[in-house]
Amino acid sequence: MDPVTAGALVTAVNAAVSGAGGEAGRRALESFGTLVRRVLRRGEGEPAGEPEPVAIPYDDGERLRQLADLLVERARQDPEFGRDLASWMREHGKPAGEADAVHNTIAGNARITGPVIQGRDFHGPISFG
Repeated sequence: MDPVTAGALVTAVNAAVSGAGGEAGRRALESFGTLVRRVLRRGEGEPAGEPEPVAIPYDDGERLRQLADLLVERARQDPEFGRDLASWMREHGKPAGEADAVHNTIAGNARITGPVIQGRDFHGPISFG
């Protein structure tokens, strides 16, 4: 298994946050909060009853990166937590480098006889000549 990186984790959290309007996004953020509580309450044990909410800095890039660094360090120290964190990322986020990536391909026996446009999110008119 590839090690979890802080950048990839931030990307995955941002992907989950952007989808938080739906049920899947809500579940992703709840499960991420559970992972964060495991690290922040290390050694204290989880109290009985409903877990207390953890303030996750979704809208503060620097603090989110610091949290990601902390989680990644814990993942290095605790293989079980590392597996759980990697599993969360696979289920709820995009790997680093794949977020918003575009893979345009013309392959095989394709025969191109005119202009080709490949890309993503075009805005405005496109013209040739």
